[in-house]
Amino acid sequence: MKRVFAIGVVLVVGATSLAVPARAQLVVYDPVNYIEAVLQYGQLVHEYETMLAQIRRVPVDIATRYHAHSIDWTLHTLTDPLVYAEPLLRALNEGDPLGAAYRDLIDRLEIPTDVFSHMPPELRRRLKTSYSTIELADSIARLAINQTGAARTDGPFTLQAIRNVEHDIANPGDDFHSQTALLEKINAAEAIGLRVGEQTNQFLLSTLEQQTIETKRKRDTEAAVMNATIYQWRYGQAYGADLFRNTATDLDGWRPY
Repeated sequence: MKRVFAIGVVLVVGATSLAVPARAQLVVYDPVNYIEAVLQYGQLVHEYETMLAQIRRVPVDIATRYHAHSIDWTLHTLTDPLVYAEPLLRALNEGDPLGAAYRDLIDRLEIPTDVFSHMPPELRRRLKTSYSTIELADSIARLAINQTGAARTDGPFTLQAIRNVEHDIANPGDDFHSQTALLEKINAAEAIGLRVGEQTNQFLLSTLEQQTIETKRKRDTEAAVMNATIYQWRYGQAYGADLFRNTATDLDGWRPY
């Protein structure tokens, strides 16, 4: 500040000397105005230095220090010899809004409208409950498959957008920055949070796929039991007796490997 004050004095004195004409004249000197001008100049210099300090960047390589790695999205392999599973795997890769791939790989559920009126009221209620459970499982499975495929399709674009955000935050060019170093660190932390969230979605989708397969297996078993019940009511007591007799024979003849 002493240096600034000295510079201010020189500037004021110089300006005063230039204002004096060659001929002698009376000069009125006001020390109060002089000191005030010097103090204002010093304040301007201090504010300028403060602004420079505020726009300084973090003294580290942000691109390296705050970089977070993300797992690239993976797809189910369709190049291996696949006999029946390819349509469903393709749906898990690309989506299937109509659920055609799922319906092609499950047992068709019989429609019991022709035998419903012949059932006792209590059995009708049980049938409706069990039947609706299978229908709900089908709807949930089809939706999960389509959502998983859609996420896999959009996932790489979302991941690239996150990388672009991180790149712009770490870019050293002044055109990419109008915030202070504190805001830069906050932005970097947000980019990391986006990456962590994106990875979490991938893991959640993998878990969802596993649950979808388990739902399908359970659904197939329930559908087989449901169809057997419908067939029994449709074809009468002879069919039911034959069904249970064959089932008992299979159980009696079963041996472990």
